[in-house]
Amino acid sequence: MKDRFEQIYKTNEWGHGSGEGSLPVHTKGYVNFINKFLKKYSIKSVVDLGCGDWQFSRFINWREALYVGYDLVEQVITFNKAHFSSDKIRFFHYSGDVNELPSADLLIAKDVLQHWSNETVAAFLPQLGKYRYSLLTNCVNPGGVTDNKDILDGEFRPLELRRPPFLIAAEEVYSFTNKQTLTEKYIEKSPIRWLKRTLLVKQPITKKH
Repeated sequence: MKDRFEQIYKTNEWGHGSGEGSLPVHTKGYVNFINKFLKKYSIKSVVDLGCGDWQFSRFINWREALYVGYDLVEQVITFNKAHFSSDKIRFFHYSGDVNELPSADLLIAKDVLQHWSNETVAAFLPQLGKYRYSLLTNCVNPGGVTDNKDILDGEFRPLELRRPPFLIAAEEVYSFTNKQTLTEKYIEKSPIRWLKRTLLVKQPITKKH
């Protein structure tokens, strides 16, 4: 999986570094949502899994939280360290071993699990027990049911963790599309290319019955 994501950044396969869904023009609302969440829940520590190239994260007010960002792509981590590191903001290369992730008040995983196989996702979910809160953002099918088809690690498919085979207990707390950032005169003409949904998992993590 590491090699796959390094290739994506090296060739600019997604066209915008971490992808269109990370562009500030599309993530203003998401940034505001995170800012409010950090304040509401008095978050003191954050683990950001798949932090990417910080296109929008640089605009988040992390307040007094200790932030640690992880990414599989070493060149991304090197860039982030050079441009954004501080006493409270740190970046580390992620080896892919979920056991290396530290505990924190909040886990953020935006546009990450949608690139993992169902087996890898299932192996990761117990790690949510390390965090008081987990915000998991993934693309879902904007036109119908998201069926969570299996993929190889590093590929992509829409992912809805509340549906089989995962069935986690989570609350939808935010969603956004590419249309939300367009001016009104273009909204009707522009199709929805993607829909992202943010789920909140609180402790303890349980499955629906």
